[in-house]
Amino acid sequence: MENNKKDPNSPAHKDENVMSPAPSPTDNPAQAKKGNATSQQSADSKTNNSQSNPSAKSSANSPANSPVNSPVNKSRRKAKPSSWWIRLGVLFSLIVAIIAIAACYWLYLQLDQQGNDQAQLEQSLTEQVTQNKSLKDELQQTTMATNKRIGTLDQQQSNDTKAYAKLADLQQSTKQLQERVAIIAQRSPNHWMASEAEYLVRMAGRKLWLENDPQTAIGLLQSADERISAMKDPALTSLRKALADDITNVKALKTTDVTNTIFDLDILIDGLTQLPLNRVDENFAATKNTPPVTDSIDDWQQNLARTWHDLTDGFITIRKRTTDLEPLLSPEQQWYLVENIRNKLLQAQLALYRFDQVNYQQSISLADKWLQQYFDLRDPKTKATIKSLDKLAKVKIDKITLNKFQASPLLQQLVIYGEIMPTEEPAQ
Repeated sequence: MENNKKDPNSPAHKDENVMSPAPSPTDNPAQAKKGNATSQQSADSKTNNSQSNPSAKSSANSPANSPVNSPVNKSRRKAKPSSWWIRLGVLFSLIVAIIAIAACYWLYLQLDQQGNDQAQLEQSLTEQVTQNKSLKDELQQTTMATNKRIGTLDQQQSNDTKAYAKLADLQQSTKQLQERVAIIAQRSPNHWMASEAEYLVRMAGRKLWLENDPQTAIGLLQSADERISAMKDPALTSLRKALADDITNVKALKTTDVTNTIFDLDILIDGLTQLPLNRVDENFAATKNTPPVTDSIDDWQQNLARTWHDLTDGFITIRKRTTDLEPLLSPEQQWYLVENIRNKLLQAQLALYRFDQVNYQQSISLADKWLQQYFDLRDPKTKATIKSLDKLAKVKIDKITLNKFQASPLLQQLVIYGEIMPTEEPAQ
């Protein structure tokens, strides 16, 4: 590059061009190659100098400075074609350098993006690790609480199992004791009579509280008292006294004969379809007694006058009515009327079973009102039905206030233990 900066017109440059020996064909190939390279560089420097200094170019082209047959000119002619390959190589190197720089920049960007992604991934992994740690702590706490609860339940179940075992043992012991006591009590000849009396008292309770039949209950209690008296045991005096009190209390009850009342209502319900309804009375009595027309010709004047008067007087007739005129009902309305009355009587029966005095009275009163309003009150059947309803309306439903018999626990003791256990007196 320093040779390119020198002036080609200088005497030293001229001397170097003239004094450079031409390579002989017998020289070393390496030296030939080196000479070719030196000559090529000299040619390039000459070319550059010629391009930069036109005056030098003109002086170099003069006959004195460029001999035609000199060896330097021959080497220059041979070195010119190789300059295009160098340019292509330089251009290719430049392109490769640009591509390499672009690839390095792209690689840098990718590495930077990968570094950012890796940083975000590390951050997300850190957050995930933190979250997993918190979930692990919660899971441990939940597991500890669950294990604690399971331990408590196991302990409770163990305690319950022990309690149930103790209860089963106690029940078994009680059952065995009762069986032994019952065996001992059955050895007594009066045991079957006590069992029969206890059964009669239980049946009396069913008759009284389930069927509301105090009369039958009284008879059953008296039969139980007869069984106890037949045992002839002075220790059973308290039991007989309790039976006597129960009989007296049942006799004092004011109960309604529900069964007979239900039957009376059934009879009224069955007879509703046979009752006649109200009708307008179209048979009016004659207001005047007029003599009839005779057959005699001599009485033609009197017959004509009578006919005329009958015609003029009967043309327009006005009659007075003092009672209310009820409207006639269609067959469909009659059917609905009978069904409504039947429904009210059925409600009265239900109120009897439930001992509901208010609903019973309301149902009977409404049925009686409809009978008097829409049925013929002059008919004997209607009169009998209304009379029966008036009688049923006076029925009072009394509830049974007696809840239990005094003799029941004493009879159970007699059946189980064979005797009545003495009652403990309160400490004074």
